[in-house]
Amino acid sequence: MDWWIVLHIILVAGGIIIASPLGGKISNAIGAGDNKMKWLSSRRERMLAGLLLVCLGGFTVSSHTLWFHNKFHEMGNSAIGCSAFSVFDCANVIANDDYNSAPLLGIPWGVVGMLAFAMLAWLALSIKKEPSAGWVDTHLKAGVGISTIGALVALYLVYVEIFPLEGVFCQYCTIAHIADIASLVIFFKLLNMKNEGNWLTDGEKSSDEKSKTLTEIRTGSKSRGGYVKPTSSGEEE
Repeated sequence: MDWWIVLHIILVAGGIIIASPLGGKISNAIGAGDNKMKWLSSRRERMLAGLLLVCLGGFTVSSHTLWFHNKFHEMGNSAIGCSAFSVFDCANVIANDDYNSAPLLGIPWGVVGMLAFAMLAWLALSIKKEPSAGWVDTHLKAGVGISTIGALVALYLVYVEIFPLEGVFCQYCTIAHIADIASLVIFFKLLNMKNEGNWLTDGEKSSDEKSKTLTEIRTGSKSRGGYVKPTSSGEEE
């Protein structure tokens, strides 16, 4: 049994579960509202945590396909032992020189996947660290855009597996496709949450509110600043 593929599945499936409504039920059951499990304390935090896990799984499985790609070029098709259940045969998919690299770019799909998931993970982590920043909306839209392109690439590669390769599938590639589609769904839901005004939790302030508060503090400091001469009892009379 290939334990590496089990690891990839655990990361991607775990991220999907955490980001789903089931993740909310699990967090409520284990009492995740305290500070020790802040990353599960709200729907936004759960979705971002799940998204990071999905991106991590997508990155690791993409790096694994790149390893297979390099191994094939070093030792030939027989060096890639990744067949399973007669339907899955990543050797015949990854070792196929006609389809194992991105058109025009000429780089292996594994590299493309690693770059894409690394970028998506950076966007998700940036949002998680500063959820009230003014650029969050731009990052969410960028995540939707990148993962949409990835989903279209996934559909193209599935088409290649079904028709030109006559129904031979790469199980590692399939996990990467699922990770990309899951990233698209989560980014899209996060963007909808932001647009609907359900983004910030209780006690959090938006960037505009923080700027307003800071301005008020500075204005108050200036109004209280300087030396005020005390009034004597004679002057009071």
